[in-house]
Amino acid sequence: MSETKQHEKYYTRREVLKTASKAAAGVAMVSVIPTFITGCAQKSAELPTKEVLQYQYLAASEDAPEYPFPYQKLDPATTMERAYASFFNKGGCCRAVIDGIVGQLADNAGYPWSQIPIDAFANGAGGYGAASLCGSLGGAATAIGLAVPPEDAATITAELFKWYTSTELPIYQPEVENKTVTSKSVNCIDSVGEFMEVSGYAMGDPERKARCAGVAADCAGKTVELINAYYNL
Repeated sequence: MSETKQHEKYYTRREVLKTASKAAAGVAMVSVIPTFITGCAQKSAELPTKEVLQYQYLAASEDAPEYPFPYQKLDPATTMERAYASFFNKGGCCRAVIDGIVGQLADNAGYPWSQIPIDAFANGAGGYGAASLCGSLGGAATAIGLAVPPEDAATITAELFKWYTSTELPIYQPEVENKTVTSKSVNCIDSVGEFMEVSGYAMGDPERKARCAGVAADCAGKTVELINAYYNL
C-alpha cells in the first residue's frame, strides 16, 4: 500500500454529517450572537393591539352577580324528589343534582341562579366519562361552590364526600327497591361497580339507572341539608 494510502483517513457517513453540522453551528453562532446581544439591549417590542390582531371584543359586563350567590332555604325532601326525576328528564346524575339544587333556586330565587344552564353539566355523567368522580358529587360540589364562600365551601364539600363513603346508598328509592352499598371511594367506578357486583345488574338495566337516580337524589338532599345548616336556615 502506498504511503499516501497509509495516511489517508476514511470518514463514515455519520462522521461526515457530524463534522458538517458542527461547522454549520459555528457559522450560525457567529452570525447570531451579535444580533442576540444587540436585541437584548433594545427596548422590547410592544404587543400587537387588538386591532392588529383583528379581535372583536364585546363590551365588558358591569352587572356581574355578587359572590357567593344569594341562597335561600330549600327543602331536602323536595330537592330529592326533583333530582330523582331530573335524572331521567334531564339525563344523568350530575345534571340531576344541579337541577335539583340550582334549577330549584332558579325557579324560586331567579337571578343569578337562572343564568346557569343545567345542560352544561351533561359531561358529569358516568364519572365524567371516565368512571372518576361520581357526577352526583361533582354537581353537588358545584352547587356548594356557588352558594358558600370559598373558605368554607371546601369544608362542606369534604363533609359531603365523607358522608358519601360512609353511608349505604341509595336511601331514596321511590320506585325500585335496590340493594344498598357503601362506596369505598368517591369514584363512579367504585360506587356503581360495587352495586353491580352485589346486585347482579348490568349498566344498562333499569334497576341500575333507578339506583343511580336515587344516589343523585340522596346527594342533592344531603347537600341542601348542609348548606341550610351553614346559613342556619
